[in-house]
Amino acid sequence: LMGRTSLDAKPYRQQSQVLVPMDTPGITLVRPMQTFGDDDCPKGHMEILFEDVRVPASNILWGEGRGFEIAQLRLGPGRIHHCMRMIGQAERALSL
Repeated sequence: LMGRTSLDAKPYRQQSQVLVPMDTPGITLVRPMQTFGDDDCPKGHMEILFEDVRVPASNILWGEGRGFEIAQLRLGPGRIHHCMRMIGQAERALSL
C-alpha cells in the first residue's frame, strides 16, 4: 500500500509504502481489474477495500518517505513490459 505519511516533507518524500498482509482484518478483495483487456489471473491486479486496517510502523518499506522512490524503480520495467504487449497485439492485428 502506498500513501502520504508526511505533509511537511519535499513532495517526492511525502509518500511511504507499507506491507499489509492479506490476512489482516479489514481487507476485502472486491474484484479483479483488467489491464489492456487482460485480468492476468491469478496474479493480476485487484480492487481491494481497506476498512480500519492497522499494521505496525515496522511494515514501512525502506523507511518513511521512500515510497515514491520505490514506485519509480518498479514502474520502469513495467512500462517496457506493457509496451512489448502492445507491440505484440499490434503485430497480431496487422497479420489478420
